[in-house]
Amino acid sequence: MELEEFYKQVGGNFEDVKRRLFNEEFIRKFVLKFKDDETFDNLIDYKEAFRFIHTLKGISVNLGFDDLYQASCNLTECLREKENLNDEELEEAGKLLQIVKDNYQKIIELIVQL
Repeated sequence: MELEEFYKQVGGNFEDVKRRLFNEEFIRKFVLKFKDDETFDNLIDYKEAFRFIHTLKGISVNLGFDDLYQASCNLTECLREKENLNDEELEEAGKLLQIVKDNYQKIIELIVQL
């Protein structure tokens, strides 16, 4: 699979990424490294979740994974400045985390095809 097709399938804008990272081999290198990044796996621990979702948000914006970026933004804002979540907030965070997970899994599956 070509990078441009990959970006279409993950909901990203390849042209924006090329403007930011300049060269397709450089982009490919970091896209391939993304599947080995442990940030997503660390979202399980609630106390650390904000820090890790914020990191995932930054990685996804830099790599132009727009759908994952938006999902990460939504979860980041849900968790921002919260010591504890009430039942309603916890339910909302769970729904947002599932959207993040779905986007993340899609990207990982497509990276394997590059």
